[in-house]
Amino acid sequence: MLTTILPSCKKFVTVENPPGILTTEKVFADDRSATSATVSIYIDMMNYQFGGDGSFVCFSMTALAGFSGNELQWTQSNVNTPAFQEFTAHDLTPPNPNVAAFWKDGYNYIYRTNAILEGIAASTGMTADGKKLVEGEAKFIRGFCYFYLVNLFGDVPLVLSTNYQANMNMARTPSAMVWEQILNDLKDAKQLLPANYPTPERLRPNRATAGALLARIYLYLGRWAEAEAESDAIITSGVYGATLPAPDLVFKKESIETIWQLQPVRAGINTNEAFFFLTTVDIRPSYEITQNLLSAFEPNDKRKTQWIGFSSPVANPGWAFPAKYKAGTSVTVTEYYIVFRLTEQYLIRAEARAHQGGSKLAQAITDLNTVRSRAGLRAANPADQNAFYLAMEKERQVEFFAEWGHRWLDLKRTNRAESVLKPLSPTNSWRLGSELYPVPSGEIGNNPLLIQNPGY
Repeated sequence: MLTTILPSCKKFVTVENPPGILTTEKVFADDRSATSATVSIYIDMMNYQFGGDGSFVCFSMTALAGFSGNELQWTQSNVNTPAFQEFTAHDLTPPNPNVAAFWKDGYNYIYRTNAILEGIAASTGMTADGKKLVEGEAKFIRGFCYFYLVNLFGDVPLVLSTNYQANMNMARTPSAMVWEQILNDLKDAKQLLPANYPTPERLRPNRATAGALLARIYLYLGRWAEAEAESDAIITSGVYGATLPAPDLVFKKESIETIWQLQPVRAGINTNEAFFFLTTVDIRPSYEITQNLLSAFEPNDKRKTQWIGFSSPVANPGWAFPAKYKAGTSVTVTEYYIVFRLTEQYLIRAEARAHQGGSKLAQAITDLNTVRSRAGLRAANPADQNAFYLAMEKERQVEFFAEWGHRWLDLKRTNRAESVLKPLSPTNSWRLGSELYPVPSGEIGNNPLLIQNPGY
């Protein structure tokens, strides 16, 4: 059986949504129903963004990894406080429900993509073009999910089928093998997906979407020439604008620099970022920007004035909150949730070029200054590669704050997490192994072959 939860969402796909639970034979009887099964995953990514379910992507990735990266701090005292503060203090425990949700939701989406891949392979009713598109999307989603799982947990079981008996007793797969599978999935997706978007408003991934994630992964793996090539292809395509749009236009649903975005599916809510982050006057934000992040902005940086709100600028100038998305509760949909955007590709290309040295360092600085210019800042001129890397670290901090956990993942991939974050830990609780989240205790209880990460 393939479970699909499909609220009405006509812009995602112009076919009727199937019933809640479908047999695989019916799901893959034709292109329309198979496409609906894929689209249901995007809908769930937006629908289950907060709480016990849905922490894998969207809002919870931003908020919880934002705690880990010292971008955000939780200021309230309620049922969420103990679990949230474990992220802030780098003192996670295996029973933490939000850690468990990352794992559970990631594998839920992976299981569904595996079911889709098996279903289209066996289908006799789908067209060749229909199979090609759905396979490309499924492999993209699977690679996307494994990217976050391997970054959060390290070695994770590499599940590539719906064989429940085999999957429930699977040991953790070495991360190198997981990374290789991610690359294979995304290379396949890039070949299978069309250059044009399957739907208006860039709501389903196209070839460039797979390329954008490939560029990021090559960067994470230190494959500099390949990272440069992937990002360069997107930048020079002309599809995403000849220049970067002004900061106040970046997070609009029609933003030219958007490579992939997810459509809101809850009535009256555009994005959960706006719904949970935005704060009224004289009320302390629940998700407050840390002083460390505030101090990272240079004077006159338009990103600070456009993307940060202050709920009490006179009495409490530190009461700051993320305001990249501004439509908190609105019947009119003006903002979609952006997953990939062009600015990241400029910074990927810059970093990849710098690592190759020689004349490419000057090209890297040009890319860096393209992003700084959009922010209204003067050009940077790092003296050497090491100075460039520090400048890049700071630039990514202020460009991608409160956005998909970039800061946390960046510090981990550059082996800078301990040196940067340990002194900022409020309880001095950073320990060996804090760079990875613990394997949820419930998963270890269900599968004795799973071994806990060191330090937990």
